[in-house]
Amino acid sequence: MAVNDAPISTPPAPHARSGRLQAYVDKLRLSAERRERLLAEALASAEPWSQLHREMSRAPASDSTDPAWQSMPQRLSQLWPETASERQGEQIARVVQTDNHGRTRLHTMPPIERAFMKPRPWANNPFKRWWRASFGRRGRLASRSQDEDVKPDAPDPVGRWNWAARFRRLILLGFVLGQTYLAVYLMTAVLPYHGSHWLEMIILVLYAVLFAWVGAGFWTALMGFWCLLVGRDKYSINGTTPVDQPIAAETKTAILVPICNEDVARVMAGVRATYDSLARTGKLKHFEFFILSDTYDADTRVAELQAWLTMCREVDGFDHIHYRRRTHRIRRKSGNVADWCRRWGSRFNYMIVLDADSVMSGECLVRLTQLMEAHPSAGIIQTAPWAAGRDTLYARIQQFATRVYGPLFTAGLHFWQLGESHYWGHNAILRVAPFMRHCALSKLPGKGSMSGEILSHDFVEAALMRRAGWSRSSGGRWRRRRRRWRRSAHSRATVSRWAMCGSRGRSPRPWSISG
Repeated sequence: MAVNDAPISTPPAPHARSGRLQAYVDKLRLSAERRERLLAEALASAEPWSQLHREMSRAPASDSTDPAWQSMPQRLSQLWPETASERQGEQIARVVQTDNHGRTRLHTMPPIERAFMKPRPWANNPFKRWWRASFGRRGRLASRSQDEDVKPDAPDPVGRWNWAARFRRLILLGFVLGQTYLAVYLMTAVLPYHGSHWLEMIILVLYAVLFAWVGAGFWTALMGFWCLLVGRDKYSINGTTPVDQPIAAETKTAILVPICNEDVARVMAGVRATYDSLARTGKLKHFEFFILSDTYDADTRVAELQAWLTMCREVDGFDHIHYRRRTHRIRRKSGNVADWCRRWGSRFNYMIVLDADSVMSGECLVRLTQLMEAHPSAGIIQTAPWAAGRDTLYARIQQFATRVYGPLFTAGLHFWQLGESHYWGHNAILRVAPFMRHCALSKLPGKGSMSGEILSHDFVEAALMRRAGWSRSSGGRWRRRRRRWRRSAHSRATVSRWAMCGSRGRSPRPWSISG
């Protein structure tokens, strides 16, 4: 295209420009006379928006500072009601501050205290891994020096329940294999060729796999029913921890709520309900909320900030509820949590990760912290979330199933797995220091679906915590993120061969009221 043929942007018509200015000025909480004067002076200028902000800030025209930044204090002060009070003045002084460049802005996060959290590269050569495991340094992670080898650093890396867990799993394996053998034997008698034809052999193999799968679920539910009926398990940390377990005065727990283009009203309502419930327990001083946004929609970003400010203003929660929007959305949810750990993680002993649609009771939050305080080797303690408030028929069926069968399978999985289980990625409490040392995730090497970012990061983080001697909780797994399930399953299978090099640890699950 020639230079002379380049398209020329047409300036907006005067009436369109005045219409936008009029709409903007009408939303300012000013007197009618003041709004009319601002609008008239802005329209009379060659740069109406700059003139509008300059008049609002009453800055001289010779000032070279961006007029939008000059009017920022006046505009931010309008976020509070007109009625002045001592509490309102304290809130404004606490939130409306100047940054390092001298610009006025909302301070939505506490001061940064940076800490180290560096991912190690994955060793993807199977021969090197086999050589190191057999003759050289132990481990599945590539190490440049012997000091980088992963060593268990938990107070009790094995746990007193270790042999009980192995014995229980042998029993489960025997039950499943025994009933599968009997079922295949009876199925063979039904088939016309009694399993001698190659097609019948394929049928029997598939039948054995599916029957073993169903059988494992049956024995899990049966043992869960027995545990709930008896009501005690000597390896349950919830059952062995007193209800009045003290929480140290210096203990701090962060409640993280990662979000990305979510329904703002729904998210903030859940945070508000959780905050109010926690405040009623009298333990609010031990907790802080962090709303970690990866939202890229401009309107949603503004709505999130407005909703956060409104909620904090109503409950006077600026010291306990914080909001952050990442400028660079790296590694999705796991990267969001890792960024928080590097900047603020060193200030906290534990963190509880919630989903955008999670609501947890204050009693459950306090109980999770008590369990962590009572069991110093517990790295992850997972709650049993329930579905609630569903509308469609399928969702209501799922909600009914989680209420009826959920407790059975949860208790059964705890019985078999004890402290060597999965971490769902949400509705769980984690010990921050070992998480930062061992759970920084690097990309999977190579190309294709078996490489790149680790999507199902929760499985890998649980394996890395267990590898370092910290226990992880038991429990099943269900997800609503169907679109990313296939690739995350592939990446999880790849990492499992590199990261899960044995499980030793402790931490069964507490019963909780989360949904």
